[in-house]
Amino acid sequence: MGRTTIILMIITILSKVLGFVRESAMAAFVGAGELKSIYTTAITVPTFLSGIVISGIVSGYIPIFNKVKNEEGEERAQVFTNNLLNILMIIGFVAFTISFIFARPISKAFSPGLRGDALSLAANFTRIMGLTIFTFLYSSVIRGYLNIKGNFVVPIASGIILNIIVIVTTVLYWKLDNPYVLIVGSLIGYAFQYIRFPFVAKKLGFRYKKIINFKDKYIKELLILIVPIIISGAADQLSIIVDNSMGSAYFGQDSVSQIYYAKTMLSFITGVATLTITTVTFPMIARLAQEGKIEEMKKEVASSNVLAMLIVIPATLGMMVLASPIIKLAFERNAFTSSDTMIVSSLMAAYAPYIIFVSVIKVFSNAFYSIGESKIPVLVVLIQQTINFILNFVMIKFSGINGLAYATSISNALGSFMIIFAFYRRFGKLSTEDNFKAILKVVAASIVMSLAAYFIFNKFVSHLGSNISLLIAIILSGFIYIVLVSISKIKEVEYLKEGFLKKIKNNN
Repeated sequence: MGRTTIILMIITILSKVLGFVRESAMAAFVGAGELKSIYTTAITVPTFLSGIVISGIVSGYIPIFNKVKNEEGEERAQVFTNNLLNILMIIGFVAFTISFIFARPISKAFSPGLRGDALSLAANFTRIMGLTIFTFLYSSVIRGYLNIKGNFVVPIASGIILNIIVIVTTVLYWKLDNPYVLIVGSLIGYAFQYIRFPFVAKKLGFRYKKIINFKDKYIKELLILIVPIIISGAADQLSIIVDNSMGSAYFGQDSVSQIYYAKTMLSFITGVATLTITTVTFPMIARLAQEGKIEEMKKEVASSNVLAMLIVIPATLGMMVLASPIIKLAFERNAFTSSDTMIVSSLMAAYAPYIIFVSVIKVFSNAFYSIGESKIPVLVVLIQQTINFILNFVMIKFSGINGLAYATSISNALGSFMIIFAFYRRFGKLSTEDNFKAILKVVAASIVMSLAAYFIFNKFVSHLGSNISLLIAIILSGFIYIVLVSISKIKEVEYLKEGFLKKIKNNN
């Protein structure tokens, strides 16, 4: 697992770096004003659907596929996969039709501040992006199939294609001054990022068949499993919509793009750590659970959590300490002003702690999904989002737009404690001493790293400027952190070191 995780992290980092270039291009050529908010509103619809449907289908499909294979063989599992794929295309057509007809009220609901021509443009953008529903649904099944067959690289690398296409079309928008270039480019990017999926799936044994059977017992089992997961995902995505809507209503339309930029920076961490680690470990966790090896499954969950914390905790503290220079380096140019930097960096620092807690929730929720129990995670998320909604109204009175971020962080912290408690109640206690010590060591090393980053940046900024000082601070403090965790005798770090050394040895 160590070697695979290292490779996927490298690919994810490359994808996220290109994502930063994409957002930097957006900031420079589009800015943080009305057009960016319209664009954000339009891509929120497919992002909302992909966030709730893809995660739900993948989380449900993998354990059900393993169950079908164990009970009736590989061929029956292939039939199940084709049946699911075809049913989803029918559902996708219905969803696209609804989004096309009701694009205007959907855009208004997602961004209440839009009016007149801006609302009309947002509605047209939403209709165009509605076509991505088909690609998201298709990719959700094939992504799960590729993961089951041990191919994690192609799904993770798909973001690279998306980012390159959006970067190119953003520059074209700037040259042509036509907003439709921006949204059509995004449509092409969202579609073409999955272009390799069918070819790789075919190499791994997948054969498409025209099968539609709504009465398939395994489809019914999948439905029972994923409906709570989708509800959970919908509640989670709803918090994004609520933040955008409240930001637009209370603080103006520009707040939608400001929140978007802040969360985009944080998505780098969740993508590199949480997504990569859970992608690699979930098929293994599901297989162990289906084979009845619960104790081994629990150890895998605990190890996944430590691996995620190794990256998430130092990254969170680092982004809080260096929020302003990070946003300045990433976005501040042309249409993105120093005032935008102040607002977005403050938002990012306030949102940052939530990525620790959302990682914990994701890791421990997978344990429940692996055994076909999804009610507990959805209950946790529903309680968490209810708390978030209430806290939004309370916190914005005291902290302005940052109150939305504080509410998100606090509610996710409570959600992480609830899912851990539920895990202990359902599966029994972990052998927590080693894991607890490992996380304490990570926290200690992260604090030292963040303090070093703060002092190094402030030491050099007056002489070398913000951007150079930031890069020096990141490199030196990162080196300090790596040294500290390397000598801390953390089991998961040793796995990563072994995987890295094997990779180097094989390349030589």
